[in-house]
Amino acid sequence: MRTWNLRQSVNLSIALSFIGLLIVFPFQQTFVGGLFFAAFCAATIGGLADSFAVSALFGQPLKVRWPNWLGTNIIARNRDRLIDELVDMVEHELLSTEMIIKQLKGYDAATVIVHYVESNEGKQAIKGLLRQLLTDLLKVSNPAVFSLSLNRLINQGLQHSKLTPIIQQFITWSVKEKYDHMLISAVSKQLRKLLEKPGVKQFLHEFIATALRSYEQNKKGRQFVNGVAGLNADELTEKLLKIADDLLLAIQDHDHPLQLKLQQYIVGFSNRLQEDEVYAADISRKIEVLFEKLTASLLTTDTISNFLMQLRDQLDQSEYEHEEGVLASWLDSKVDELLSSLRFRQELLEQFNHYVRSALMQFVERNHTYVGQLVRTKLEQFDVEQLIALVQEKTAKDLQYIRLNGTAVGSLIGVLLYLIQYSLGGVLS
Repeated sequence: MRTWNLRQSVNLSIALSFIGLLIVFPFQQTFVGGLFFAAFCAATIGGLADSFAVSALFGQPLKVRWPNWLGTNIIARNRDRLIDELVDMVEHELLSTEMIIKQLKGYDAATVIVHYVESNEGKQAIKGLLRQLLTDLLKVSNPAVFSLSLNRLINQGLQHSKLTPIIQQFITWSVKEKYDHMLISAVSKQLRKLLEKPGVKQFLHEFIATALRSYEQNKKGRQFVNGVAGLNADELTEKLLKIADDLLLAIQDHDHPLQLKLQQYIVGFSNRLQEDEVYAADISRKIEVLFEKLTASLLTTDTISNFLMQLRDQLDQSEYEHEEGVLASWLDSKVDELLSSLRFRQELLEQFNHYVRSALMQFVERNHTYVGQLVRTKLEQFDVEQLIALVQEKTAKDLQYIRLNGTAVGSLIGVLLYLIQYSLGGVLS
């Protein structure tokens, strides 16, 4: 039932009670007439009294200026006190520090986070956030500073690292596990593939042709000897390539003398690194110099700049063209892997819960007064008319029920009092 219809119904019930009072007034000397007269009279009085009380909350009933001791215009006269009471109730009862902390102790933030990140929406949000964060970092990164930092980091790492013991241990382990055979065979296979490249044959051919021309120096005698002996660039190139290929193929045999010599050299190199400190220090310095030159030539500002640009392009392409690049795919896979394992990391979740609860409790204890200040600031924005309108809007239906209850309960009390009076009158007579 709407508030306006309820108000009309209450007004109608009070009016009907008054009309009923007038109708049964002549018959009040009879039992039935007296009973109805008491009921209608009490209902009318109860309804009017509660209507007066309800109207007195918001102003002057019947537009008459009543004495203050009657308690009219309650909200307007007690605006400041009402605000103080509401603020105190919210701050110290409804949202007290103890109540908020009690609720926080039972709050499982980790479960909420796990449910969110396991949902498709949560995963996409986290991936998008990480991509955006990485993109922004790449955009503000200075390639020159990046290059300088990487070179410095690698060089410092090399200077503070003892490379020769690591190399010696690696060689010892490789020999023990027979990886030296595999390494020599693998290198041999790759070199044979290299010899098949047209560029290698062309380079060797030009080198031999140049050497022959330098030897002959346009002298007929030498040209004649070379021609008789078959020393020309084409034949020499083919023969050298054939010899090199046969040698590389033969080296793949574990019992080949050259492979055995290489293995002996590797073992001897490892032993010397272990036994000769001066030699080991010299090798270490040479490796450091080599790495410094490699990093200086590879990790240049232009190289880093191009690399960062490629990474940004991959991320931008994944975002706008919906095509997953290598970096974006790798990042997504790592996020999926991390989020999938999150639920089973109970210790981490408990630590997260403890941290969130502690942080929120400390925040509440430090800033609890802001709750009352917020309520007070909001309420003080309303002037008297606005405050009255707000209370009427929020309580209109309940206040109409008060008037209705006053009419109904008044009628019942009237009937009860009449019956008691009638019974006592009969007893006394």
